[in-house]
Amino acid sequence: MKKRNSMLMSARMQKSWTPEYVCEQIGVSLNTYNRWEAGSQLPRHASLAALCKVFALSAEELGFADLPHGGRDIEHLLVDEEAHAPDFDTAEPPAQSEALALWSAGITSCWHLYMDGGQAELEPMLSTYLTNLSRPTLYPNPDQRIAARLTAQVYQLIALLELQRGDFIAAQKDGTQALVYSQLSRDWNLYIAAQIRLAAIFTARKRVGSALNAYNDALRRVTETSDDISPILHSWIFAGLAEIQATMGREKEALQFLQLAFAVFPAQPEDDPCFTYARCDRSMLYLYEGLVFLRLGQPRLAWNAFAQVDELAPPERVRAEFLQQKAYTSCVLGNMVQSCIYLEAAARAAQGIESDLAFSEVYALYEHMLALWGQEPRVRALSRLFQK
Repeated sequence: MKKRNSMLMSARMQKSWTPEYVCEQIGVSLNTYNRWEAGSQLPRHASLAALCKVFALSAEELGFADLPHGGRDIEHLLVDEEAHAPDFDTAEPPAQSEALALWSAGITSCWHLYMDGGQAELEPMLSTYLTNLSRPTLYPNPDQRIAARLTAQVYQLIALLELQRGDFIAAQKDGTQALVYSQLSRDWNLYIAAQIRLAAIFTARKRVGSALNAYNDALRRVTETSDDISPILHSWIFAGLAEIQATMGREKEALQFLQLAFAVFPAQPEDDPCFTYARCDRSMLYLYEGLVFLRLGQPRLAWNAFAQVDELAPPERVRAEFLQQKAYTSCVLGNMVQSCIYLEAAARAAQGIESDLAFSEVYALYEHMLALWGQEPRVRALSRLFQK
């Protein structure tokens, strides 16, 4: 299978179009179009010509530079299909409700892209969404709550990208903006998700008390609202509180929260109403379980927890986190060879998802390994990972 066609996906998301909309304009099935973006199938001559016409981009700009389609063939096909192609220059702009529906689908795709590590492609898209959403969000209108809901998600994504760059101040600022817009939307699930993101930012800054306050505020919202709260988010709060309690040395409370996290997590997380932006499967529980045992000084149990993700297929960003934690746990257990294997995999995964934060944490672990096994050739050889 070929690599995902990120250029085609990026072109679609820049226009805030859904895959359904594009395949309708081109005249192919949704499955066919999805295979083009996934990189598992290439379009035929006529379909490629239609793509170029609809997007007003060349085949190369849509990620099909290697196709055996000459430029003259494409031009000929474009002329032939002129009468059938929609005229986007004269089309009426979509109504606001239609635009919001398109932007909603586009932001859903942004969450997919974030989890897959497409940080460089994602940043310009988010700026475009903020610009488009500004007026319907800030001025009273029938769709204001919907627009605010989308704006809150965009700010969450921006904060997460800033966190991956290690810009904690900007991440906290935009994470707080996400909280404000979620309140404007009166969507308390989104508000809870924003608090969880803020807690992650505080944890990365080593602000344990602030992270605890964010989780507790989210938990209060769960108990005070009459709205249906997402089981994923409810479980995530308990898992985060478990890690905080373990960090503070409160083993009994940590294990109790961990048990609650497992108890309320849904059997089918993809059916959760907030799965679009929560993006969690059971690997989230195994991650927090391992972190809890690490904080409690029980690395063997932590290793057993982290190992459970081997049977899953988590997104690239989650996989990178597990590789890093496995490298660290191997180091704590004194297994030099295993530490080297996982450290190298974690470094490459951090580069793959373009995360400065993850890469710096891997490098800090490497420095610790040098302090333990600095005379070992296998450990010294890993320095090549950090020389670019």
